[in-house]
Amino acid sequence: MGFNRGEWSELYTFLHLLINPNLEIVDEHLKLINNSTFQVMQIELEDKTRYKIQKDNNITKIRASGVKKVYLIDNLKEEKDILLDKILNHKKSKGSFEIKEIQPLIDDLLDGHKFKGKSKAKGDLEAEVLDRKRGSSFDLKYNIKSSLGSSATLLNASSHTNFIYEVSNIDDNIMNQNNAIKGRKKLLERASFLQNSDAVIEFIKVQSDTFSYNLKMVDSNLDKILADMLYLSYIKNEKDIQKLIALTVKNEDEYNFYKKKIADFANAVTFGMRASERWNGTNEVNGGIIIVTKTGEVYLLDLIYFKTVVDKYLIDNIKLDSPSSTRYKMFEIYKESGRYYFKLNLQVRFK
Repeated sequence: MGFNRGEWSELYTFLHLLINPNLEIVDEHLKLINNSTFQVMQIELEDKTRYKIQKDNNITKIRASGVKKVYLIDNLKEEKDILLDKILNHKKSKGSFEIKEIQPLIDDLLDGHKFKGKSKAKGDLEAEVLDRKRGSSFDLKYNIKSSLGSSATLLNASSHTNFIYEVSNIDDNIMNQNNAIKGRKKLLERASFLQNSDAVIEFIKVQSDTFSYNLKMVDSNLDKILADMLYLSYIKNEKDIQKLIALTVKNEDEYNFYKKKIADFANAVTFGMRASERWNGTNEVNGGIIIVTKTGEVYLLDLIYFKTVVDKYLIDNIKLDSPSSTRYKMFEIYKESGRYYFKLNLQVRFK
């Protein structure tokens, strides 16, 4: 059964948490805060199968039908180590690949299915977790962000994430020259061409009314803030979020304001907001982010007691990304009612 690196990483995380149920809470630099606050009691998958951690640390799988089976923790440790070794030693970063040594485990432990949380849900993993501070257990949802595979996207490109700009002080000749610029660096070259042609660029709107509404749920000016940063990312050839904020603002007060708003945006798209669906402002993921490092350590960025840490991590570790310029016709000037426009598409990725 072939999985991509992200899917193998999620299976690895699932096994790791069954074997090491005490969650290691870390700060934005992945330095340990503590491992005594949260303990995973059981993990539930999409088909309602539950994996309960017993007092002897062995695992009981409980199907929705009530059928049970016990797995020895030592056997799962061996499988986890094999899985990590195979992921780390697989050369290609993209595409699906098989790990034949793990297939019997998938057939038995997961009944032949991929590990996955509930469909159409922001969270990758749902668990009953004991909170020792409160002395009670709660159902919590987590995102999994793994460095074992390609860097994950925070906000995927789509027609909903198009930003529309008006171009003035140009004519049809400038439009045609701009659109004739081709090649691998055409976006940077078109941005430079328009700037050198004294074109005046003004953000008009987000193409999608749904995404526009969602952005305004975070802040009424967020669409303009993101539009300015998105355009500047091509003018300055810079994708790092914090550097773009510094290039956009005029003073320290503005820098702190923009940084807070972008952190709120990153929090929203990580834990609740989708560009294509009207958002009510409530996040689905309430536990935080489970981080898997390049060497297989598994940590928790906790939303319950350390939300500020999560915000710092997000703002420090995300960047703008360039999706397909052909698909989204970026910097391709078009004319409507005698006025000139172009679109840029917003995609956000972990570094």
